[in-house]
Amino acid sequence: MNDKTIFVLSNKQVTIERLHLCSWDFAESKGLFEIGIEFYAPQGVNEIIFKIALPFGKGTTTPFCLKDSLIRDDDNCKFIFNDSISAIKPIKGDKRNGAIVEFSSRKLAILPVSDVENDNSLLSVKVKALQQNQVANYIRLCLEVDVDKFAVTKKGIAKKSYIYDIKVNELRNLTDEVNDLRNNGYVLCSNIKHCFCFHVLPSDYNISYLNTAKLKNIRMLEADAFNKYLSLSRAINDNEYLIVFNKDSKNDKSGYTFFSEFEKETIGSKQIVSAVALNILCSLLFAFSSLDCKKEGNWLAQVPIGYWIAIACLVVFGLIIVWPKSWFGGKLVEGRRVRR
Repeated sequence: MNDKTIFVLSNKQVTIERLHLCSWDFAESKGLFEIGIEFYAPQGVNEIIFKIALPFGKGTTTPFCLKDSLIRDDDNCKFIFNDSISAIKPIKGDKRNGAIVEFSSRKLAILPVSDVENDNSLLSVKVKALQQNQVANYIRLCLEVDVDKFAVTKKGIAKKSYIYDIKVNELRNLTDEVNDLRNNGYVLCSNIKHCFCFHVLPSDYNISYLNTAKLKNIRMLEADAFNKYLSLSRAINDNEYLIVFNKDSKNDKSGYTFFSEFEKETIGSKQIVSAVALNILCSLLFAFSSLDCKKEGNWLAQVPIGYWIAIACLVVFGLIIVWPKSWFGGKLVEGRRVRR
């Protein structure tokens, strides 16, 4: 799907202090998408219904709330919010109601959601907002999606390009479905003060283009912290994934856009080794065809020493291709390169 516009609506007009978007592109499994909303509810409003239109949400699983993952351990909050924590206090003495997290400079009420639905790429959740001075409300959801739906993929001869074009609340891309919601009492959450967009990518992706005005940092994903925060069937390893962090802030009510492009080489060391091995094999076939096998005596004795050296090289190259991680050539075949 070319349109990558995300729309966030609610049944009441709310101010979103921070909107967190995070895509997880895994190399060998379906991807994940997280969305976090930090908001202030209007005075006297205790219940908010959010409708989130995701262009890649079709055919996905029902989203699940990450409240428990965030508040069960201080390290998980530090990993996600990148801030030191002084205390985590359960709301009404029970973490099932959520918890107020006290950071070094602010307080955040991490809340559960209810009535979670995923209807044809339209997510719907209900949250009971907390009315406390200087305490923002926060919800965070995660859903599983097909990995190839985050980016537009373009195939070339020697590489593939992955184009990420994430937009938020751009009116020119307004869909009929979102317009119907607006006609039925829902309002577009246009007052989004800060938007954070994260992409987690395999580390063998090369960076082709990033908007440096919105780019905050690029780093290797902390494997131990991630595995602790979000348990998966397959744990990730150190240096396996990159995390690209973009941020934008606005005082007006216009939408946000985050564009970036990455590349992955399809002709790498493994393909070069395969080509050399194939060339040796073809040369050996021509060479052996010139031997006179009808000549008396052991015809193997006629094979020149250079032929045996070529055969040995062919065997070594074959082993490198089949078991790259078990040979010295594994570093060449499995090596990763990142460039700005």
